[in-house]
Amino acid sequence: MHRRTLTFMLAAALLAPPAASAAVPAQSAPPAIACADAGRRPTASTEAAARAAVLCLINVARAERDLPALRAEIHARRAAQRYADALDPRRPLSHAGRSGSTVQDRLAAAGYARGSRSAFDAGEALGRSIGRSSRPAARVTAWLADGPTRRILLSRRYRDAGVGVTVARGKVTFVVDVAAPRGTVSP
Repeated sequence: MHRRTLTFMLAAALLAPPAASAAVPAQSAPPAIACADAGRRPTASTEAAARAAVLCLINVARAERDLPALRAEIHARRAAQRYADALDPRRPLSHAGRSGSTVQDRLAAAGYARGSRSAFDAGEALGRSIGRSSRPAARVTAWLADGPTRRILLSRRYRDAGVGVTVARGKVTFVVDVAAPRGTVSP
């Protein structure tokens, strides 16, 4: 697929109202382009759909740049979701956990790379939003507009990803953990 077509499809996913994005059947477009629920604000009951939309949108951005898709990885998802749940919506976001934990610590604790902290490289994207800006499409757009976060999400270094989404006190907290065992680089 051409870059212009992918850009148009990403823009359509970002701008589509919630009903339109939910109405697109999965068979009508490649899975990386469909991005169901990308325009829908997450609620406590739709956090799983928001996680899937975030990863889909990141993979669309990667495809536009001829990068391989990140694979959904259960341990990374577990680490990201636990951290999203632990982040207090009344406090500023921080990559350091309350006990001083790092993304590597959290991934290892969740069992990534068999729990060996020194066996993998990792990065993390954090975001918190309210209102319309809490839609997955808006969050991913904001991340891609930020140089350091864009470099993490679009790096060839990482091959696995986990997304955490938590809705609390009217705010949506997003966590994306990306990782790869040391010595591996995506093609």
